[in-house]
Amino acid sequence: MLVIAVLGGALSVIQRVAERAADTSVTRGLAASEAAISDKLDARVAQLGAVAERLAQVPANVAVVGEAIRGGDRPTLLDQANEMRDRLGAEWALLTDARGILQAWSGRPDQEGDDLSLGVLVGRALAGEPSHGAWVEPSPRGDELFQAVAVPVGTPGSPPLGVLVAAAPLDSALADTLRRVTSSEILIFVRDTLNRPSVRAATLPDLKGAVQAIGSDTARQRVDLESDAGRWVGAVGVVRTAGGLPVGGVVGLRSRQAELAPYARLRQAIWGVLGAGLVLALGMSALVARGITRPVLQLVTATRRVAAGDYTGTVTLDRRDELGELGQAFDLLQGELREKERLVAYLSASRGDAAPPAGGTGAPLASGRILAGRYEVLAHLGSGGMGSVYRALDRELSETVALKVLHADLAQVAPSVVERFRQEIRLARRITHRNVVRTHDIGQDQGLLFITMEYVEGTPLDQLIAAKQRLPVDVTVGIGKQLCRALRVAHETGVIHRDIKPPNLAVDPAGFLKVMDFGIARLADTPSQPGLTQAGAVIGTPDYMAPEQFLGETIDGRTDLYAAGAVLYECLTGEGPFNAPTLTGHIARRLDRPAPDPRAIDPTIPEALGAIIRTALAPKPEDRWPDAGAMLAALEAL
Repeated sequence: MLVIAVLGGALSVIQRVAERAADTSVTRGLAASEAAISDKLDARVAQLGAVAERLAQVPANVAVVGEAIRGGDRPTLLDQANEMRDRLGAEWALLTDARGILQAWSGRPDQEGDDLSLGVLVGRALAGEPSHGAWVEPSPRGDELFQAVAVPVGTPGSPPLGVLVAAAPLDSALADTLRRVTSSEILIFVRDTLNRPSVRAATLPDLKGAVQAIGSDTARQRVDLESDAGRWVGAVGVVRTAGGLPVGGVVGLRSRQAELAPYARLRQAIWGVLGAGLVLALGMSALVARGITRPVLQLVTATRRVAAGDYTGTVTLDRRDELGELGQAFDLLQGELREKERLVAYLSASRGDAAPPAGGTGAPLASGRILAGRYEVLAHLGSGGMGSVYRALDRELSETVALKVLHADLAQVAPSVVERFRQEIRLARRITHRNVVRTHDIGQDQGLLFITMEYVEGTPLDQLIAAKQRLPVDVTVGIGKQLCRALRVAHETGVIHRDIKPPNLAVDPAGFLKVMDFGIARLADTPSQPGLTQAGAVIGTPDYMAPEQFLGETIDGRTDLYAAGAVLYECLTGEGPFNAPTLTGHIARRLDRPAPDPRAIDPTIPEALGAIIRTALAPKPEDRWPDAGAMLAALEAL
């Protein structure tokens, strides 16, 4: 009984689904038919109008029509109307004078003198504007429906001599054409003076008796029609005059029974195959469940292995579904963890060999000194061309920070330097990323200008290179990826570093690369800031500066990518890509020589990695990687 109930319920559901599917199919078919009918009618009237405009502007035609109108020569005008009708392929054509008075009509040769200027169709053409719209013409067979166009006769830019009106019928021939185009049954109707629809043409005879279902509603609508052939669902396209009055329509009809027929046959077949289908479904369910649980268990095992600190395994899921994507994501994550593990292990093995930080000029601040009543100097970490860096205690927050004190001559280079630095610090603080050292604030104390930053317990990259000379390829690639991620976020935020170099890069004990001094170099070499380009005020190390930075030209994110390429080159070779004793020599080597290949120094470097670095070091910005994301993708592809 349970099986019977399930089968009955399944068939009921299938029936409802089939009906909804049929309705959806009908709706889509009607929408397509409606669009195709509209396009066909629009194209028809557009072609008729375009040809009519050309004929009405031919100088010979203009001269003949103008002379005949002025001389009242109706035979000539009738000849012209008949000739234009034939050349247009229209049902009929008529000509009026400049006042809109009918002069000749090929469809009714004896009719003349009617004032057609009051109609919108002819009125617009008399004003010099081509127009189109429906035209209803009484006949012994009943009202006939036409698509009509009206164009001014005369030379463009001159007052019209009259109006040419041409019409194409909405008849059985058009209905057959639309049926072939849309694969729908077509019904064309016209409304009488009481707004009642009557059939003008139909592709199925028994549809003529069902036209009353269209009703008096003149807006676009959907209708249901019953005929001997069954139930039809239709979309009504309204046909309007040039003035917007609805006078008829074209209906595209789809048979609901025809759409439902495949589902009905499916329902009949279900009884014969449902039993076997249930058995097959059970077997397939077991196979599918096994196919799902096996990769899930593989992922669980790999996750436990990673949780235990083992990143050596791989997850191989040859699938193109969500599980396959999950496996790829897991492998990517595991690869990143392996890179960090190798980097941490390399740092641990090299920690004793790391060179001490390079000292700078000028006496460092004494330990214990307090700046701005808040920051207590704990230790001097190093000095450079910009200033000296200290480890300090923020006494208000009880946190250790890095304190960068700018050289006194740089702080006094211009009266507005403090405000400029504040603007750059605001921009730099917008960068939030694990590979970027967070910039906190700027302050002054007794003429000293200083910046507070996140303190990183790590090894500066220049010390690591100085100790090891050359870093392994996998370590270099890991550094390059993290550097590109930091630059991608910075550039998206609107910040250009301008001083990417090993001393500004550090690796913390967890294996994360940290980029330091964001926002400072951006200010220091901006050409629009007077005084900051004097000796000692330009930030940027010649070994890592791009040609455009040397020359004071416009720079963008690709300038940082050039410096990143120089850093990776030095990691692999132990030396900079362009070594020169003078600033002029640096500029000349960058402009005169192609990007160097690190494989010329160490042939064991992979060719793909060498190509990535050469692209980053291209002399012209347009030949480099377009952005940090593109360079990162190339490194990840390794």
